[in-house]
Parts: sequence; C-alpha cells; structure tokens
Amino acid sequence: MEIGIIRPYEVEFNPSDVIDLENAIKKRGHTPIRIYVDMLEVRIKGGGLEVKQSIGKSPSVDITTPGAVLRHLGIFRDFEQFLYRVWAVKALEEVGTYVMNPVERWVVAGDKMAALIKLAKAGLPVPSTVVTENMFVGYRAVGEFKRAVVKQMRGAMGYGVFLVEDPDVAFHIFSMLANINKPIYVQEFLEKGPGDYRVVVVGGRAIGAEYRRAGGWKTNVAQGATPEPAKLTPQLEELAIKAVETLGLDYGGVDIAETREGYYILEVNPTMSWQGFKIATGINPAEHIVDYLIEKIKK
Repeated sequence: MEIGIIRPYEVEFNPSDVIDLENAIKKRGHTPIRIYVDMLEVRIKGGGLEVKQSIGKSPSVDITTPGAVLRHLGIFRDFEQFLYRVWAVKALEEVGTYVMNPVERWVVAGDKMAALIKLAKAGLPVPSTVVTENMFVGYRAVGEFKRAVVKQMRGAMGYGVFLVEDPDVAFHIFSMLANINKPIYVQEFLEKGPGDYRVVVVGGRAIGAEYRRAGGWKTNVAQGATPEPAKLTPQLEELAIKAVETLGLDYGGVDIAETREGYYILEVNPTMSWQGFKIATGINPAEHIVDYLIEKIKK
C-alpha cells in the first residue's frame, strides 16, 4: 500500500520529520510517496474528479493513495494560491484519500485566532487576547495587559514575535503591520517560569510530554530552548486531549504554560516538528501517527 506525505515541492519543511514518517511507513511494509501540493493537478469533468501529480515536464500520474499525512502547504505569496492549495488537498480527500490532519481542520488549527476562538468557546483556559486591524485598539490592549506578546496569526517557531511593555513602542509595530495589511494579534504575557510544556496527542491519546526550558521568554526549540523530559500529569493530559479534540485533529502538539493561576493553552500545532520531543522523551511521534493513519484507512 502507498501512503502519502503531503508537502510543498518548493521548500522542505522539517526534513527530519518527513524522514521519520517515511521510515515508519517502510517499517510497516508500505511504500511512502511524496505528494507535492504545488505540483498537483485537479481535473473536474462532468460529475467526475481526478487528482494527479506532474513535476515539471513529467507526465501526469494519478494519486490513488488511501491515506496521507499533511505536513505543510508551503509559503503563500497570494490568497488565491493559499485557497488553491487548500482545495487541492480537499480534492484528494474527496477522491478517497484519508488526509491526516484533515485540511480544513488543519487550516483552523494553524490560524491562532480561529483556534483560540474554538478553544475558548469550549471552556478551555487560554490567554487574554485582542485581535483587530485598528492600531488604536491594539495600543489600548497593550496598556491594559502591561506586558503583551504581539504575534503573527499564522506564524511558527517563534519568528516575528514581539514582547512589548510600552504601548508607544507597540504602536510602531502596529503601524508596520497595517502597512502590509496584516491584522494585529495582541496577547497578554503569561508569567510562566523558565519554560512551558508540549504534550503530543495522537488518536485521542497523549503519548508523552516535554518541558522546553529557555534562557529568555521564547520557549521554541527553534529559538534555542532545551527540550527536557516531563511528567505527563493527569491535568496536562486532559487539557491536551481536549484541545486536540476541540479542533477535530487526529494529532497535534499542544503548548501549555504553567502559571500561578494554573495551566493555559498557548496553541495547538497541527504540523508540529517533533525532533526536540523525540530527543527529550525517546518517543518518535511518526510511529504513532503512521499506526493511527493505517488504522483509519482500514476502517
């Protein structure tokens, strides 16, 4: 059986994770195939639908895999390009490929505002947040929070994230965002000690937890934080599983901060990189993801 890994051809995101998935697929006696979202060909004719792949001048090849892991849709230079890639993956789902995570849920989980709305409505603890296009609203929010984090709505790995205490300094950031037509996402800074937790959930089960210890306020491993093994307490496990279930994901990495007031869910990553987690815990999430995907395919 062929099992796909969906990613862009143009750039490799987290290649070690892709290799882990390919190795896990091979270990189970199946064949991994790379499905390049920017090389897909969606054919709609009458009542029929076909999805093919063609790289450069090579002939088009039918994509007939029963299951695939969605790793990334790539870098978007245009909103229509983003929509095309979303619906190209959706077309794969429509012709019978089980995509993990399902692309529409992947889009919601990867959007900080959309995900936070769902988590908050489900009664899960999330940081106080203000999202707007009005620079003056953002200015007042920073004054209200005293210390605030300004993020991109679809950012990753801690890049392009600012910690601000002065509303006037923040106003300059908001001005820059307004000039490039970006929304303003302001979140209350949480006093959380030297790090935070990442809990990995696959198939409704928490498979392990790491503590990401940092020298500064950013706790992303990509920014230099050190991954350490962490005890998976019942409360961490329950929060992480509920967060992933609320967003309708098959798997995800749930970032959780511990404060004096209790735990807060920072975000749920539907395309987490797991190399730091693997080092800290000795657990390879790719093995669990592939097993769960095969289980879903067989149902």
